[in-house]
Amino acid sequence: MRLVRGLILACFLAGLCLPAAVIAQCSGERWNVKTGIDADAALVNLNSVNSTSIDSLRSLPKPTTLPDNNRIQPAEITTWTLNATLIKYVKSYDADYHIVFQDAAGRTMIGEIPDPGCVSLNSGFRLGIAHARAQFDAMFTATSSFKTASVPVVITGVGFFDYNEGQEGIAPNGIELHPIIDIAFGPTFSLTPSASSITAIQGDSPAVTINTSISNGFNSSLNFSATGLPSGVTPTFDPQTIPPPGLGSTTLTLSTGPSTPTGTYNVLISATDGAQTRSTNVTLTITSAGGGTQQLLGNPGFENGANPAPWTATSGVIDNSTFQAPRSGSWKAWLNGFGATHTDTLLQQASIPADAAAAKLSFWLHVDTAETTKTKANDTLKVQLRNSTGTVLTTLATYSNLNAAAGYSQLMVDVFAYRGQTIQVYLIGVENSSAKTSFLVDDFSLNVTTPEATNPNLAISASPLSLSVQHGASASSTITSTVSGGFNSAVWLAVTGVPAGTTAVFNPAVIASPGSGISVLTLSATTATPAGTYPVTITASGGGLNRTASISVTVTASGGGPTTTQMLGNTGFENGSASPAPWVVTSGVINNLSAFEAAHSGSWTAWLNGYGSVHTDTLYQQVSIPSAATAATLTFWRHIDTTETTTTAGYDTLKLQIRNSSGTVLATMATYSNLDSAPGYSQVALNLLAYKGQTIQIYFVGVEDSSLKTSFVLDDFALNVTTP
Repeated sequence: MRLVRGLILACFLAGLCLPAAVIAQCSGERWNVKTGIDADAALVNLNSVNSTSIDSLRSLPKPTTLPDNNRIQPAEITTWTLNATLIKYVKSYDADYHIVFQDAAGRTMIGEIPDPGCVSLNSGFRLGIAHARAQFDAMFTATSSFKTASVPVVITGVGFFDYNEGQEGIAPNGIELHPIIDIAFGPTFSLTPSASSITAIQGDSPAVTINTSISNGFNSSLNFSATGLPSGVTPTFDPQTIPPPGLGSTTLTLSTGPSTPTGTYNVLISATDGAQTRSTNVTLTITSAGGGTQQLLGNPGFENGANPAPWTATSGVIDNSTFQAPRSGSWKAWLNGFGATHTDTLLQQASIPADAAAAKLSFWLHVDTAETTKTKANDTLKVQLRNSTGTVLTTLATYSNLNAAAGYSQLMVDVFAYRGQTIQVYLIGVENSSAKTSFLVDDFSLNVTTPEATNPNLAISASPLSLSVQHGASASSTITSTVSGGFNSAVWLAVTGVPAGTTAVFNPAVIASPGSGISVLTLSATTATPAGTYPVTITASGGGLNRTASISVTVTASGGGPTTTQMLGNTGFENGSASPAPWVVTSGVINNLSAFEAAHSGSWTAWLNGYGSVHTDTLYQQVSIPSAATAATLTFWRHIDTTETTTTAGYDTLKLQIRNSSGTVLATMATYSNLDSAPGYSQVALNLLAYKGQTIQIYFVGVEDSSLKTSFVLDDFALNVTTP
């Protein structure tokens, strides 16, 4: 039965129900139709886009037959566009991006973006496919395992009917958008923890920082929550809410009690703006204050179901089907069993304490095979220990089709030799192209015995929390380090976020063991230091712990007459697309495609729109204009290029707005359109003195309609502010 399930999965991922020898990249059922080299491809008008909905497409009649080299009209000769929410994505075996979309009623359908390298040069879809693939790659990284999301999108693609073989998200009638030729992401955000795992002794209060990033003009507050915690743990977020635009960080402190159950737990940390919810996982390990034996692996019997964390597994491995029984509960890990060339992996990372007195790994295994040989190991499962970067440390055991037997048997291995190390418990199953072998594993444990534990801790504070320093002068903050729970180590101090032209000196730079004491941080500004306010982070490190404190540093010009300061950062976008800060931009705006749109200077520009389809791009930077300002002038260079032919209608527009720090529009300073198209760059200068004493966003929003393209290219900004 695993063979049947395996073929269904292979059909879904590869789009081709054929023997393994011919399941290959760049192929699949109705491949010519999918990639635009079929006999009817010329009937598809990519320049005429029809607005629709998931519900409307799912309501189309299901075809009785699906021709391999012809199109079902009118659905498959129509270019459709719709609004939806992207909820799942995976890189399939045929290298397509398989994307699941959902509407407000929960109805789903599939969209696919083929690998451009698999598309013929003769295909009229090829440029659109490459464009959509680049848009997606700028937002997400697709792998062979499904990932979840919750992002509003506008997708444009060609209609396509697929065989219904149980694909994730498939519409009842098999309708898809295949290929997608344009995908525009709406405002969204993501979360990144400062650590993927934390360990605490009962009664301790470990903390982890959750950093947010925003894209595509996201501008909303974010509220945080945590689930999956054991009894006796109280979560506290500081701050509980990040205000608009949602960019920042919060510290999650997990206060444990003396009776909190020991073990490893998968903590799900979520943030929501009321419409979208994004999540990230952190593994929490609770150890006993009195020593003893603890089980360190999380989700040991896979009973978390579709959320396998802290396990990482290839698609389809975590399973609750009835074809093969688990040892206990409802779920198990089922590697291989396809009867085709296939590799599955399963891993979890864990840290074995350096003071461990014993450490044993165990799990239960059942091997089932259709192989008939009694002498040759055609299909294998290796149980390995790897280091945190994935390098194999040892292979603990190797199983094969020759180990097939009824029921489960237990493997127990001593891993005491790896105390003090972070390891991966790593299983890799490799199957050849003939008869199937299934490797089923369940009920893991990593039991570690430790002596009675102490709870060493380190904390730092800064006073004052705000410094003001003039050019040519210095200011100081006192850093206090306190230790508890037997902490006994020197503490090293470091500082980040100091503006250019400023020196930072700790006295002393190292607080001697046991780590309790004070150090004075002195910041000295020069005339080369840009005026402005900067968040500065002090880090104290010692005894395997890192603690931080933050201060605010305001640099001002010295007296002696009016001073003009340029207030914007990364003014020519020369930090590149990977580091647009302090600009906040939609995907793809920062680029160096000089062969298509040249920069005014340097190599990089901000290029808004230019897609020739319904699309919105945004670009903004937040800045504070001093209340003492006597002049504030914003300048930048703009170039507008269009293929619109009208001389009267502004179809595509770029608005320059001034917004407050919450994103509310205070004024629209200028509006440009396709009617302003002209060769070369022209400079714009605007007076912003009316906003002195305010924190504002210099905000551009480009809106393009569904037909001919207009590109708005910006470069070389300056906000020159004069103060007495």
